[in-house]
Amino acid sequence: MRPLAAAGQTPMVLAVQAETLACIRLRQALHGIARVVEAPSGKRALLILEQRVSDLLNVMLVDHSLPDVTGLELLHITRRRWPEIAVVLMTEGGSEELAIQAFRAGARDYLRKPVDGRELRRVVVPHLRRTRPNAFGPNGPAPEPARTESHEPGAVHLAIVRARAFVHAHFAEPLTLAQVAGEIGLSKFHLCRLFRQQVGRSFREYLRGLRIDRACMLLADPRLTITEVAYTSGFNDLAHFDRLFARIVGVCPTAFRRTLRSAAAATPHGAGTTATTQP
Repeated sequence: MRPLAAAGQTPMVLAVQAETLACIRLRQALHGIARVVEAPSGKRALLILEQRVSDLLNVMLVDHSLPDVTGLELLHITRRRWPEIAVVLMTEGGSEELAIQAFRAGARDYLRKPVDGRELRRVVVPHLRRTRPNAFGPNGPAPEPARTESHEPGAVHLAIVRARAFVHAHFAEPLTLAQVAGEIGLSKFHLCRLFRQQVGRSFREYLRGLRIDRACMLLADPRLTITEVAYTSGFNDLAHFDRLFARIVGVCPTAFRRTLRSAAAATPHGAGTTATTQP
């Protein structure tokens, strides 16, 4: 794979996330693309940034629900002290208003959990390609001036912010492009074009990705059968779910469940532990 950063540098992503399973899934999604450093709290993330890791860091993935601060609070601090770092806010529930607040505070993007792996890569990879030619000069790291591009909701079309918020809230239900378009007051043809332009994927692909990603998360729960996982994720045909899951993920749901359990068993636990994964 072609390097995403300058020669000799491995792109780095800081995942500020208290949930072990969510961290595992973020690492899996970015495997081979970036080195992932984990912080289970906002305080731990700031400590990592203070230790000059900010000189190497490209992107921060910040969960809005942290044990000590909110994701928006950490976003404000990071944008003020380390404006060169691209911050992506993630939230389990959230709302359209929270998404707008995140963009106004300087977030580069806003993702609803469970985070779709392909959507995560679409958001993260462009920022990994933004190299810092002076970061490792003879006199040490040189500060990069704050970026001036707008982070008002218009930078990411407000209709798409609203559409994504609605889809994330209802993706496990029967959902059509026409239904979402009607909810936000656009024609389905306009929304279709806008979705492809802004998100980089069709509405159908985006919805399917959310459902598969929710299935990946639910498969970690041994109390749920494969059939229950399928229906809870928005699929009403088990055979279709099996085929689609295998095509997108690369293995069938049963095999993925085994892999996920093995990964969880091999991950160190404990408060304050910062785990890293080399691509």
